[in-house]
Amino acid sequence: MTPEGVEKQDIDKFLKKLGPGLCWSFKPYMAGMGKSGVPDYCLCLNGCFWGIEVKRSGKAPTIIQARRMLEITRAGGHAVAGTADVVIQELTDWLAARGVVV
Repeated sequence: MTPEGVEKQDIDKFLKKLGPGLCWSFKPYMAGMGKSGVPDYCLCLNGCFWGIEVKRSGKAPTIIQARRMLEITRAGGHAVAGTADVVIQELTDWLAARGVVV
């Protein structure tokens, strides 16, 4: 398994814990078809769109990934990139700010 794969497992567990009433998610599989730079996860969290780009420690999004994340935020959504710890903390903090404790 790739280092990112391990990170994704932790994120999968967290999203599953949230449940379908709070979070709907999918992981796009492009296979050479589709828009470059689409995040690893697309989800609707408590009514808001999120794009999540999973990175192993010390790695940053590519230029095209950063562009897609900017497009998401400009359209009113949320985008985060990082390790599972970074992503889970960002989602947890965002939910907590809205009164949802996980």
